[in-house]
Parts: sequence; structure tokens; C-alpha cells
Amino acid sequence: MSTKLSYVLIPLVCLLVGLACAEIETSPANPPTDLPVSTVTLPPPPSPTPVTDAITPPPPNPTQPADDFETPPSDPAPSQPDGNLDTATVARVVDGDTIELTDGRRIRYIGVNTPERGQPYYTEASEVNRQLVDGRTVQLEFDQDTFDQYGRTLAYIWVDGVMANLEIIVRGYANAFTVPPNVKYDETFRQAEREAREAGRGLWAGSAVPLKIINLHADAPGSDRDNPNGEWVEIANQGSEPVNLAGYTLKDEANHIYTFGNFSVSGGSTFRLYSGQGQNTAAELYWGFIGESVWNNDSDAAFLRDKDGALVDVYSY
Repeated sequence: MSTKLSYVLIPLVCLLVGLACAEIETSPANPPTDLPVSTVTLPPPPSPTPVTDAITPPPPNPTQPADDFETPPSDPAPSQPDGNLDTATVARVVDGDTIELTDGRRIRYIGVNTPERGQPYYTEASEVNRQLVDGRTVQLEFDQDTFDQYGRTLAYIWVDGVMANLEIIVRGYANAFTVPPNVKYDETFRQAEREAREAGRGLWAGSAVPLKIINLHADAPGSDRDNPNGEWVEIANQGSEPVNLAGYTLKDEANHIYTFGNFSVSGGSTFRLYSGQGQNTAAELYWGFIGESVWNNDSDAAFLRDKDGALVDVYSY
């Protein structure tokens, strides 16, 4: 081959080789795998929660552990009044609602009534009162009437900011018993009694006996004192078996107490207890009062208890 021909062929061959190499495509060693396409339809994003006008409760006191934080009660106990209180020292606790002071005065608590000596829960009520005030310096708050018919001083007793009258009811060892015009804390006492009764505290511990007070007629025709048999309480045995009421008691808010003798009421039967005198039968019993009534016409309550003092039923009006 002549030198002139070599000069022509060599560039041509190089051009052809370059074009062939440009057509070759190199594949990757590990080609990527296609991602699967989801067929699940996503829910639309939630709508924003509207802002309300609710008040955020305040945080607990920083000096108080969070676990101990309690919401204040909706109906807090009354606060001890400032000034005009008589300071004295308790010498002796007589019972659940009566004390004697070192100056000789005998104090009857206003608005409460606790069991009398010999009645169920007498000891417990007296002990609660003793824990509250015995030997302590107390403050006496008076209401409209300062003395009762027995010459006792009537007062609300405050000790370290706690009213003993109310505390005994709260613990379940007294029923509310207000006598006008001393009614300053009447509703507070009655509310405390309702709560203690619902909780079954103290003398409000319940009995499973199926007796129920279904009616109470307090307002006798004419004068209550002249017609005590115009007052009556009706009690039903709502069970199927007879109930013997021997040792049971029926009591008002004051201290009128009727103790049943050997008397039975059949299942499904009722009987009435009249305040006056008469001949007892299977359907009628008589308390025995002459010239005296039991039930207040305006408001009162009847408490039926079994022979152990457990509460069977309450009827209030």
C-alpha cells in the first residue's frame, strides 16, 4: 500500500470505530426495583378542632404535690364568724350534743340531735364529741334564742375553725334537728345529714329488712294535742315473709321514741301506728300519748330502726 493511500484509510477507520462505540449502552450491575403503587385511599386530613370558651382549671399549688390536688367542694362548710363569740373552756362532755363549761354553764348544741343513753350509737356519738371538744378552748356562737326550756344555753360550738355541731352530723352520729327561730345553719345541717345517710356513715348504716314507711299523717284534724290519734304512720312489709318487730324503734327528729313489742307483720301487709291511745290489733298500734302530739306539722322525719339500731327506713317531709 502506498503511503498516500495509508494517509486516507487510517483516519477513515478511526472514524468508523468511534461511531460504533457510541451506539453501545452499558446497563448497571444492580438495576433499581420499581416501587409498588399503593391502592389504599388515604383519609382526608382532620378538620382543626374549634377553640371553645372553656376555662382551663388553674394548676395545682406549686408547693402541693400534684397527686394531692383536690377540687374544692361545691358547698364548703361555713367559716367561723369574726368577733361577737364567747370564749370558754370545756370541762366535761355530757353526751353527743351536750357539754359543760368550766364556768358552770351547760351547753346544748343547736340544730343537732344525737342518741340518748341506752340507745344504739349513744357511746359512739359521745366519743366523737369528746374527741372534738373535751378540755379544749372553744368559741360559742348564739342564735335568736339563747336558752331552752331546761335552762341550758343554746349555741354553735367552734373549735379551731370547725363547728362541732356540723362535724358530728358529717361523721354520721346525729340527725339535723332545728327549732325555730334558731335556724341559721338549718340547710347546711340537713344537707350534711343527707350526705351522711347516703354514704351509710355511723348511725345511718342500713338494714336489709324489707319494711318501708309509706305514709305519715302529721296534721291531725282540729288540735293535734287534743286529737293525737289524728296522727299516724303507715308501715308496709314489702317482702314475702313475716317480720317480727320486737325491739325495733320509730323516732322523730326530736326525742319521741316508740319501741315495738312482740309484733309481727305479714309479707305484703301494712299497719298504722297512731300517736294516741287505743287497743292494739294486727293492723293498728297505739303510741299512748294523751294531750300531746309527736309529729311537727311543718317538717319532721321518721326513722325506723331494727333491734340492733341499724336504719331500716327514713320518711321525711
